[in-house]
Amino acid sequence: MRLLTILCLVLLSVHSYSQDVVTGPFLIRDGVMTHQDTNEPVTGIVEMFYPNGQLQFRVNYIDGELDGLWEYFDEDGQLHYRENYKDGKQDGLWEFFYENGQLQFRVNFKDGKEDGLWERFDKDGNLIETRTYRNGELVETY
Repeated sequence: MRLLTILCLVLLSVHSYSQDVVTGPFLIRDGVMTHQDTNEPVTGIVEMFYPNGQLQFRVNYIDGELDGLWEYFDEDGQLHYRENYKDGKQDGLWEFFYENGQLQFRVNFKDGKEDGLWERFDKDGNLIETRTYRNGELVETY
């Protein structure tokens, strides 16, 4: 599994659109994203592209840890999900989308735990379930 992870990261094709985009190859060592050649932790935006040139994902790292927005796209360019991190932990709004672009569900995190509103929608965008979490514990379902 580690070899597969290393190979995938080595094969990242990173294209620079701004100064914040960093190029690979990268490795994950002890949960920290590092530059393969320098062993330095990655700080900046890492992007990977499908063979057709379409952006697959864009993710931000600070000192080798996830920090900021992570966006993942389908091969046709449709946003599949977006997540937020702080210091390597889930933090902030997470949203997942159906293939038709409709919001499937959204949830808030704080310090790696569900915290706040959790909502699930059908493919037509109708709200079908709501929950409330506090510090990772389910408080209410309605």
